Amino acid sequence: MSRLVFSPVFTAKTFLPLLVALSPALLPTVARAQFALAPGTYQLANGAQGAASLKFVPAEADHPTLLTGVRNGQERSFRAAEVTAFTVDNHKFVRQDGFRLRAGYDAQHPGPVLLEAVEAGPVELYYYHYVAEMGASLKAHVRLPVLRKQGTQTFFVYSPKHTPGLPMGQGTGTFAAALFGADPVLQRQFATNAVTREQLADLVKAYNQGVRLKL
Repeated sequence: MSRLVFSPVFTAKTFLPLLVALSPALLPTVARAQFALAPGTYQLANGAQGAASLKFVPAEADHPTLLTGVRNGQERSFRAAEVTAFTVDNHKFVRQDGFRLRAGYDAQHPGPVLLEAVEAGPVELYYYHYVAEMGASLKAHVRLPVLRKQGTQTFFVYSPKHTPGLPMGQGTGTFAAALFGADPVLQRQFATNAVTREQLADLVKAYNQGVRLKL
């Protein structure tokens, strides 16, 4: 079965939907490091930590989400519940317990998830990675932006365009806009789904640093 990579937060003005055959040679650099073995560090729930060649393996029908590592020639895989955090080529992932949004094959495997941590501060931005079936011989790898207020457990999706494995309308910015109450201009941009994927991380970072947009 073929697999596609899908980054769902582009607008029609800036992006025709990104659907790239999922092989190391064709994936964008930002994704290739996460899903092929690359240098990284890990911290397991049992306290073990160290360095190894690591890769993130999204859940599919026959297995849950895994962290796979090779150290001293030996390969091992760990379920999300066995992992605290890991870094692969400067991309940091953390375990999140009680994550209610489950999509694609990941919905078949209850338990914690591994989220990619993108921005920290009063508003936190993560990517939720999952694989969704799009037909008899086609799969999509989705990188879904989710945000939350620091210190809370409620995540809000921001993906206003159609996203494989996600119910239509669930990713609109109406709820995410509430996180940006100190900036009415930015809040309105989220509420009207005007924030693009290219802008998302930079806008969250700037907001956390106290930057406010002007009319």
